[in-house]
Amino acid sequence: MNTHREDRPMKRLAYAFVGLVAGDAVLLLFLLQNATRLRADLLALHMGEPREQIPQTLQLFVMYACFSFVGWLLVGLPAALLFSARSIARLPWPLRPLVGAALGPLALFLVLMLLAHGHLDFPRTFLGTGWLWAFSMLVSTTAFLLYTGLLLRKQKPPY
Repeated sequence: MNTHREDRPMKRLAYAFVGLVAGDAVLLLFLLQNATRLRADLLALHMGEPREQIPQTLQLFVMYACFSFVGWLLVGLPAALLFSARSIARLPWPLRPLVGAALGPLALFLVLMLLAHGHLDFPRTFLGTGWLWAFSMLVSTTAFLLYTGLLLRKQKPPY
């Protein structure tokens, strides 16, 4: 029987959810920074609707956060349940961000599959989604690194 506290499934799920929230927080900060910069440019140029940039960004973030939660349900939750702390501890440190970065696009692909009801028309389905792939990598890398940090914070490194 496994006696490590960090190896309990509910603890791993909680850590994975905290990672998701942190990843979404990083995405929100990134989006707000860009909206603030765009707002300043629009004010300087006396064009557009600068006062609408922040509210539109917040609305966009809510949509992104909903989809990232669905992606977490499809990829993050099963990954947290399937892989123990010991298997993650065996990963070399440089490989951990790469694993985190790979989980985001996988989750986004599955979300797009759900939205398309399993009928993807390549490449038409993926037109205009370039930023979504980058955002998914940002959220998943942040989430996975925090997850592994929480999971392995009291364990000695395997080397």
